[in-house]
Amino acid sequence: MKINFLKTLFLLALSTSALTSCVGDDDYVIPTVYSYAFNEGFSTSPTGSGSVEVPIALEGWVNYNAAGTRLWHARTFDDNIYAEFSSFYSATGSSDVAWLITPAIDLTATTGEALSFSTKTRFANGYPLTAFISTDYDGTTAGIATATWTPLTFTAPTANDVFVSSGAIDISDVESDNVRIAFKYTGSRAGVTTTLQLDNIKITKN
Repeated sequence: MKINFLKTLFLLALSTSALTSCVGDDDYVIPTVYSYAFNEGFSTSPTGSGSVEVPIALEGWVNYNAAGTRLWHARTFDDNIYAEFSSFYSATGSSDVAWLITPAIDLTATTGEALSFSTKTRFANGYPLTAFISTDYDGTTAGIATATWTPLTFTAPTANDVFVSSGAIDISDVESDNVRIAFKYTGSRAGVTTTLQLDNIKITKN
């Protein structure tokens, strides 16, 4: 009996050693922890449903339609809240130039900044979104037309119903305490009516 007991202990020790030796360095890799200069996922925005739209009204944000009356609004699906716009629900014959602009972001004390965000399309018949960066926007609706808006190049969805990351957009050469990121939906009831969903707007920093 004693021999069998010792044999069992030996086999257990051998098995444990074998399992431990199979653990590679990758099993101990520490995940990257990012530091953010800006991070907005619309999680605190009240949401609508069906035909009820609740406009995005977060502090410091500008939500404005230069051609129509409808605004970017918050929706939720699978416990995720995001901003959405679609010209499909606009009045017949109307157009939309709907701006959603971040609050002023201070990038004077940071380095290595990169912007990213996610977009998803539904019922697509054209891609309606453009994104811009500005350092001279005054935060008023009238100032949208007079500010300098530099277009940003980003990855857009190529299929419906899947959130796609914009990719990391290098904005490290922008040094200002008044950095604004703008998202502009351009469409019309008789033209592009794609449902555009926007989420996870982040600026990482060193």
